[in-house]
Amino acid sequence: MRPSTDFQHAAIDEIPEVAWIATPAGRIDRLSQKWYEYTGARRSSRERSEDVAEAWMRSIHPDDRRASRERLTAGMRGGMPFAVELRLRRADAGMRWFRVHVSPLHDARGSSQGWIGLCTDIDDYKRQGQRFAFIAKAGEVLAESLDLQTTLDRLLGLIVPEFGDWAAIDLFDENDRLKTEAITHADPAKFCLVKQLLGRHNHDQRVEPTIAAALRKNRPIIVREIGDEQIKKTAASDLLPVIRELAPRSAVTIPLRTRGRTIGSLVAYWAQTPRHYEPEDLPIFEELTKRAAVSIENARLYEREREVAAEFQRAALPMSLPQLAGIRFTGIYVPASDRELLGGDWYDALRLSDGRIVVSIGDVAGSGLAATVIMSSMRQVIRGVAQVYADPIAMLDAADRTLKTEHPDIFVTAFVGIFDPVARTLTYASAGHPPPLVRDIGGGVTSLATGGLPLGLRVRGETAASVVLPKSALVVFYSDGLIEAERDIVGGQERLRAAVASAKIADSPNPADALYHAVLEAGNNDDVVILTLRLDAPIEGSVDTVASARTRRWAFDTNDATAAHSARHSFVSALRDGGVSDGRLDAAELVFGELLGNVVRFAPGPIEIMFDWSEAAPVLHVLDRGPGFTLVPRLPTDLLSERGRGLYIVWSMAEDFNVTERFDGGSHARAVLGTR
Repeated sequence: MRPSTDFQHAAIDEIPEVAWIATPAGRIDRLSQKWYEYTGARRSSRERSEDVAEAWMRSIHPDDRRASRERLTAGMRGGMPFAVELRLRRADAGMRWFRVHVSPLHDARGSSQGWIGLCTDIDDYKRQGQRFAFIAKAGEVLAESLDLQTTLDRLLGLIVPEFGDWAAIDLFDENDRLKTEAITHADPAKFCLVKQLLGRHNHDQRVEPTIAAALRKNRPIIVREIGDEQIKKTAASDLLPVIRELAPRSAVTIPLRTRGRTIGSLVAYWAQTPRHYEPEDLPIFEELTKRAAVSIENARLYEREREVAAEFQRAALPMSLPQLAGIRFTGIYVPASDRELLGGDWYDALRLSDGRIVVSIGDVAGSGLAATVIMSSMRQVIRGVAQVYADPIAMLDAADRTLKTEHPDIFVTAFVGIFDPVARTLTYASAGHPPPLVRDIGGGVTSLATGGLPLGLRVRGETAASVVLPKSALVVFYSDGLIEAERDIVGGQERLRAAVASAKIADSPNPADALYHAVLEAGNNDDVVILTLRLDAPIEGSVDTVASARTRRWAFDTNDATAAHSARHSFVSALRDGGVSDGRLDAAELVFGELLGNVVRFAPGPIEIMFDWSEAAPVLHVLDRGPGFTLVPRLPTDLLSERGRGLYIVWSMAEDFNVTERFDGGSHARAVLGTR
């Protein structure tokens, strides 16, 4: 034995702290009586130095052993005093932080006699610093998402495995019962087991009111030792086998309170780890749950708002799309994969009484319920104006004025088009919206020229454009979410054009859905709407035959009185065969005569007349190649004048009447006729 060793060994037992003595080589060969009292280990009279060194190492937290060994070795090699921080296991298996001050021992001649380590308990100080750091981290983690389930899962990730082997979050449901909304376990093998408790009421109904009352009084509940009798008493009977298999040993339940009320609880369990919850564990749980409750409540409020917005948006989209012989629309709306970005994208297709179809598509800047409400407003303004004056510029101007008046800080991109199935034309205007694409029968893809500022920034004076669609075509309207998923608009446009050119997509029963999956294989991070118009069976421009029992065309020169009389007779016969009343039949024949006479007087030459009864009301179309004119539905100033009186008669006798200029010259008059 080294000189003075007996004295040193006896002396450290008098030190009121955990202490040890090591050999000059650094091997610990004596532990103080305080160490044995702290760890609960028994001192043996035959204890060997190697046993002492091993016992000391076992008492160190597994995560600290390697670092402490390396620090002790390096410090002793320097021969100067040093310190190291580590956690020591106490008798009840709990861990506390210590700062070990290590100093060299010398005899009177200065020769090394070994080392002494004095262990000072710094757990309160250390845990306070850890608590501040933990709470700061928890605040960041809980603020990262407004999705309720993500918030709950992240909260449990802060608890397990640092503060429990498994944990759950119970929230009061609509029946005021505690329901497990999130749960996790540190052991992956037990994960499937705890999932059986998810979405369930895990407490026995006889005990649940007592637990709920304590939570509402903001009282945390610590169960230091959980026995089988307690499990049997508190657990729901049908879940008893699962909870027994999870084998909880100790539990802590902390109320989740926000805005002065309790919304649920956080429950943590020690099961596999031989630890117990103590009152000193409460501060960190309480700090965490204060922040967590606010985050959970905010997420729940946002979730409800999002559900309302989603329902509102679904209700605002058309229930059905117009479908005619040879003309088919398909549409798709896909909300953002990032749930926080649900917003104000829309598409619409509305068939007017005169047979034309109004299409609109748009995107409100911003997200959430407010954007959805604005979206619905814009769509309804466009629809309303279309019923009175179906002109793209008028519809966009009305929407722009409405937006500037009601939401001056918001802008909206929009595209509006009027598709005429008779002339196969699309007359359109854009307010800063991505240009639609048109695919012809050969697979060629062109963009419709668009311009204009978004609604909310729009200036007056813009004009509409018109295009004749190919005899067989696919027209694709879309929002920017389809091409901006990868933050590369050029690349997105190229992918979209390639997909539109594909015969597989053009021939698909649902081109809108096929385009979405072709362009966005990885999903979308913004709302996406797609509307497609497919023309499969073109209506020829001048056919002197009956197309069907309810659709007829005549083409002749205004000088051909025989052809005109034949057309008039065929028109009246079609209405009579359809069951039109005598009074309405006379009115319809008068409308036919006045429109034909108007062309004879002011636009002599080629004329096309079409009768379309594919919808509820029959529509008479008269197309000429004259100079064009604007309809003014009132009597002329000179009541004896013949000029203008005929069109006033038509306007009075028809259910609806409008005249538009043909983009390639001439006029197109449409008269919606009554039947009863």
